[in-house]
Amino acid sequence: MERARILFVDDEAHVLKGLRRSLLEMEDHFDIVFCDSAAAALDEMDRQPVDVVVSDMRMPRMDGAQLLDEVRRRHPATIRVILSGYAEAETILKTVSVAHVYLAKPCEPRVLLDSILRPLALRRMFADPGLLAAVGEMSNLPSPPELVLKIGDELRSPRASVKSVAALLSQDVAMTAEILKLTNSAFFGLGAPATTALQAVRTLGMETIHAVVVNLGLFRQFRGDPAATPLLTALNRYSLSLGHLAEKAALAAGCDAATATAAQCAGMLSSIGCLIFLERHPEYCERTKAAMTAGGALPDAERRAFGATHSLVGAYLLGLWGFSDAIIEAVAFALEPGRSSVRDNPMLTAVHVGAALGPQFPLLHDGTGPATKLDMAYLIEARQDKYVRHWRELAAEHLRGE
Repeated sequence: MERARILFVDDEAHVLKGLRRSLLEMEDHFDIVFCDSAAAALDEMDRQPVDVVVSDMRMPRMDGAQLLDEVRRRHPATIRVILSGYAEAETILKTVSVAHVYLAKPCEPRVLLDSILRPLALRRMFADPGLLAAVGEMSNLPSPPELVLKIGDELRSPRASVKSVAALLSQDVAMTAEILKLTNSAFFGLGAPATTALQAVRTLGMETIHAVVVNLGLFRQFRGDPAATPLLTALNRYSLSLGHLAEKAALAAGCDAATATAAQCAGMLSSIGCLIFLERHPEYCERTKAAMTAGGALPDAERRAFGATHSLVGAYLLGLWGFSDAIIEAVAFALEPGRSSVRDNPMLTAVHVGAALGPQFPLLHDGTGPATKLDMAYLIEARQDKYVRHWRELAAEHLRGE
């Protein structure tokens, strides 16, 4: 397997020297390059592309945010990391749209390694380099136009509150993912990761939310075929419904409230890869249907049509954004849990149950039903098959209530 290449950029020689010492162990697994300026880093990448670039924020002539913006333009598939010792809100917010990962100095080598191992492992599963680049260059996910306008209006209203803003964010998958990405970055130092929009808004505060949404444009309207906007709205409804059912399934299997809430988050985010497909490939529905075989599975059709499933695309993006391994795994294998190497992730089980027993997958237009079938072999191996009857009853009740 080809070794990943990582580039570190910092204008202070003693910092680069310290990084070199602390990363000796990593050099057994990666090819590591050091540059002392943004210009030198861009020249190096033009000579030989890198898989990951880790940049300091404050540098002369071109700072870290400007460097990563240029990397996004020239080398969109490269994983972009900011490593900064400055925690001022203005500095942090400059990196919102250009960095995949935010890490605060001092940063333990293990923390840095963990933050890049997840996406590096997932990207090896992509058969289409173009799709990998499409995911990497995205600065934010698309939302239905009416929701983007609503959240902007609410934040400008003198009556806006933490609860009212969180309630609007919770209606949209893309907005929730974006705000959780920012909240869970190392700059905010949470003891436990946020998994709901309400937790995120409370952590960031209304002033920061206003800054990233109104001033910096963290959220944006869908830029694909306008005819696909109703599909985006339908996908939102589907994702929210699946998330709520996953939460119920987790509670029914004896999970605690925190795990069930995380399962809801994973279920809601399990189809964010479809947002990328819909924007980049307006023909997604037609190509996927054409690739479907009689009795075939949706993931197999997506692999034939695009070289990757929407589940893998979504999991890769969440891996870039620093979501937990358990949530990433739940998203990656929700439709195919048997492909996972573990059998003890209750979030994966709950999201799979939601996907198999819950609402119709909305993007194939033909009443195909749920996106997958219940994988009994997986449930038996995970010793969760005893809950199947109860889950079916829960799902039927859930669908009747919609």
